[in-house]
Amino acid sequence: MAAHLKARLVKTLLVASVLLARPAMAEMVLSPDELLKAIAENGSASIDAAAADMGIARARVDEAGAGLMPKLTLSATGQLYRSAANGKYPDDNAEAYGILEVVQPLYDFGQSNSVRDAAGKVFEASEQKAALARHLVLLEGLALYYDLHASELERRSLYEAHTSAYLKWDRAKENLALGRASQIEVAEALAFVEQTRLRFYRERSRNAGYRLRLEELSGLKFAEELISPPKPPKTKPVEIDRKAFIDAVLANNEDVQALTQQAEAAGLRRDAIGAWPSLDAFANTGYSTRDLRGRNDYAVGARLSWPLFDGGATAAKKTRMAEEQSRALALLDAKKKDVQRKALALLRDREDAYQRVLAALAQQDFTYKNLMRRQQLYAQERVADLGRAMIDHTTSEAELVRATGAYALVLANIAVLLGEEPSLALKANFLADFVSAEDGGNFVPKSGTGFGQSDQGEFKRQDTTPTAPAPHSSPVPSVEQAPLQ
Repeated sequence: MAAHLKARLVKTLLVASVLLARPAMAEMVLSPDELLKAIAENGSASIDAAAADMGIARARVDEAGAGLMPKLTLSATGQLYRSAANGKYPDDNAEAYGILEVVQPLYDFGQSNSVRDAAGKVFEASEQKAALARHLVLLEGLALYYDLHASELERRSLYEAHTSAYLKWDRAKENLALGRASQIEVAEALAFVEQTRLRFYRERSRNAGYRLRLEELSGLKFAEELISPPKPPKTKPVEIDRKAFIDAVLANNEDVQALTQQAEAAGLRRDAIGAWPSLDAFANTGYSTRDLRGRNDYAVGARLSWPLFDGGATAAKKTRMAEEQSRALALLDAKKKDVQRKALALLRDREDAYQRVLAALAQQDFTYKNLMRRQQLYAQERVADLGRAMIDHTTSEAELVRATGAYALVLANIAVLLGEEPSLALKANFLADFVSAEDGGNFVPKSGTGFGQSDQGEFKRQDTTPTAPAPHSSPVPSVEQAPLQ
């Protein structure tokens, strides 16, 4: 019996050491800001595609500007022919001639300028789109950063749960041999072992997917196990004037600015279309091997070109451009409303995400204290193992990382909505740089009576002796007796 108890004790200590152990391997600690810099330097296909679009738009600007520059043309021709006076000039049957001409556009009633300005607006829109594409890639990388860290803790928690289930299955087999358990109990324990193994495998595969994509975006190689999760925020978000925030978003949002430029470009392209004359100055000189009377050595002059009738093609094109402008304006109006809704939703999400962080911190505090208590009981040999205390604590750590990531992503999305880099959200209360921190009648988060508040550990004694209310009045709870907000 003593040997049996000794074996049980050794097995329990081994399991406890596995559950309590933490990897001691060296890890490259990478902050969110450092990761975003690595992703920006590494680039991605979507960023490259947006940069190519910007290069196309820049080339169109150069192309439109070239319409106002002088044009130099050289033409050369060689031909065989039969002259009507062939009998008189039998050797006159071939010639070569060339013309060199320069043409300078003088005036076309603003059509070339409108085309050039429209191309400039398209280029400005492409710059906004390229910046937005870059920001979206950075947002994806930031989300993967927190997902990977949370997955590391979740995977550890699931491994601990699997180890605990395996130990219970082993104990059930031992009890079966002693006649204190049935085959059904052993089968049930084994089924639970396989379920915990499946959950662990699924999280391991999800972890590998996060890691692969993040390494692809950043060009970095991450450690096999990350042991330094990101820290939760230390300061409560400030309240801001919502109207001023919406105004700042609409003035700086990259999508709104891009659509604004596209609508203006459509209007300029419409203005460039019309049956207007164009005036050019030209100068040319030529040479021919054929001896012709009255041949000019050079010529200088002006040329007026006026399309009088083209079957209605110009009017139809102008109508099409006007409809394209109307469509662009409609899309711009819809985008402004959509951005405004997103801005207000993100402000609400910011409060929800911060409360999620507080809830996760409170849960982590509870599970940590519960784990310490369970370890004391184990050290006093009052319990055989740690139970779910370690599992629950690791799970709470994973939820804290998820909550921290959700809060950081909300702030990063707000920064992108304001046309800024996602890394700006890593600065505490960065919104105060854009809008006033005055409330303006909006919801104010509670202070006190909660986790992490100044009165967390205080006991507020209430008067247990009821007092009769004054005549014609109703009892009003005091501030200390008021329910939580």
